[in-house]
Amino acid sequence: MKRTANTAASIWKLLALLLAAATIVIAVIPEASAQGRPKTLLDLLFGRREAPPDYYYYEPPRRRAVRPSKPSTRSRSDSGSTRSRAPAVADTPSRPAAPPPVEKDPDAKVVLVIGDFIGGGLADGLEEALAQNPNIRIANRVNGSSGFVRTDYYDWPSKIKAILDEEKPAAVVVMIGANDRQPIAMADTSYEPRTPDWTAEYTKRVDSFVNTIRKAGYPLVWVGQPPFKPRGMSQDILAFNEIYRNATEKAGGSFADVWDGFVDESGNFALSGFDINGQTARLRANDGINITQAGKRKLAFYVEKPLRQLLGGAFSPDATPKPGDLPQPQPETTKIPAKIDRIAPVSLRDIDLDGSDELLGAHLGKTPAPVKSARDLLVIDGIAAKPQPGRADDFRWPRKPTLTAKQPVPTDDTTTGTTP
Repeated sequence: MKRTANTAASIWKLLALLLAAATIVIAVIPEASAQGRPKTLLDLLFGRREAPPDYYYYEPPRRRAVRPSKPSTRSRSDSGSTRSRAPAVADTPSRPAAPPPVEKDPDAKVVLVIGDFIGGGLADGLEEALAQNPNIRIANRVNGSSGFVRTDYYDWPSKIKAILDEEKPAAVVVMIGANDRQPIAMADTSYEPRTPDWTAEYTKRVDSFVNTIRKAGYPLVWVGQPPFKPRGMSQDILAFNEIYRNATEKAGGSFADVWDGFVDESGNFALSGFDINGQTARLRANDGINITQAGKRKLAFYVEKPLRQLLGGAFSPDATPKPGDLPQPQPETTKIPAKIDRIAPVSLRDIDLDGSDELLGAHLGKTPAPVKSARDLLVIDGIAAKPQPGRADDFRWPRKPTLTAKQPVPTDDTTTGTTP
């Protein structure tokens, strides 16, 4: 009984302690909540674990202050003069200053460039490439925010005819599509990019634009879009380039694919690459969308070949001889061409035409019949060669004796048996 009473007393003491602790916690929670402290008993006793932040920011280490060192006296020569330091090497080689552009001829051929902001970079590259060519002039009719989707902003299919009539170009260069990753609104309905309805309407607008140029009779060079840093954008641009390629080739134009010039060895987007001189240069801006001056010149490099085929000597004036470059030949006296009568055909078998009946020093005669081989006799004439006794192809029966050094050679094919 005494042990049971002690146990009950211990339980009551424990309950009293828990009640006192609960009273303290209830009194502390409002103040702790207001101050941002732990709100539960476990947090109060063992501390609260803070959740990790969603983003981690890299804080660079502090730089240690370095005192400037005193100039060394070892750098002085015997005469007391200070050695000059070598000039610092630039991170990128400086480009030589380009000569000023030459004045264009009044009758220079016009190359019309149409496109968006990427096409504007192509126009700049072509102007740099043809700055020293007086026979070709670049007509830049680029609208940076245009495309084939937002016809309410700028409608290329309806405005291209007026531009062609105004410029009357010798060739048309088109580079559009970087702004066309937008929904197309038709009949109060919006279609997301690359859906079947969107693709059908977009292809229809591109075909209408290309057919207007083809019916006007102007040569067309369509330049495909380069890759971009956003992966989803590059995937859409690949699909757009196929639409441009099909429409251009169907109309008899040339499609210039520039994709491989702006990717790395793995086929991924690259900020830097080889320029037209084979040197590594920055081709794209930091945003992965715009193009640097070296990239613009590289875009123009892809267009030079089809333009050279269309414009001929006007594209390369140095390759065409001028009247003052080479001495002109003296004009020859005009001769009356001799009248040529009809000549009878010569037979190949008429050896006596040259007064000889010999060919390569040999007398003509009957050619001896060629000796046919065993193969020709079997394949052509169907005559099998006579088998040798004891060989695998000897199928005669009874068998002939096998020839050995001690056995005489039989003289008659009818001999049978063995020699004693």
